[in-house]
Amino acid sequence: MWRRTYGKIAIFIVVVVLLLALDTVRALEGLPLLVVALALALFATERLSVWLKAHERVGLALLPFMMAALVLLLAFCHGRNLSQGALLLITIAVVFDILLAALAFIGEASKRGARGILEFIGLAGIGIAVGLVLSLVFVVEVGRLGGMSLAEP
Repeated sequence: MWRRTYGKIAIFIVVVVLLLALDTVRALEGLPLLVVALALALFATERLSVWLKAHERVGLALLPFMMAALVLLLAFCHGRNLSQGALLLITIAVVFDILLAALAFIGEASKRGARGILEFIGLAGIGIAVGLVLSLVFVVEVGRLGGMSLAEP
């Protein structure tokens, strides 16, 4: 059990380091940093997801991550001049995120009524809070790893 957990953490650290190194490539427009933030959001909401699955709330299991991802995707686009390809990918991700959240809401409202709606709102609020905390990376100007080579006129 412990060996498996340490293996996951080691792989996560290696991938984060590689993505941060890729973030220095100007042509990627900061997308590796977005992937790191999304991975951190998934990592932060994993325990809640496991708990929801164990308590037979499978329809809501990924809701906190989906809400955090929505906030991160919107914060990533704020004030950036992104290429059409990057905007297409982000738009598709936002549309699917909203669609899955709406389906989760409809499922909970139809199965459990007002209690399901309240659980949906609570879990969505947790996800939005996680997303807001992690989106500070995009809102606050953070020094890039590339230094002077990335300076703009």
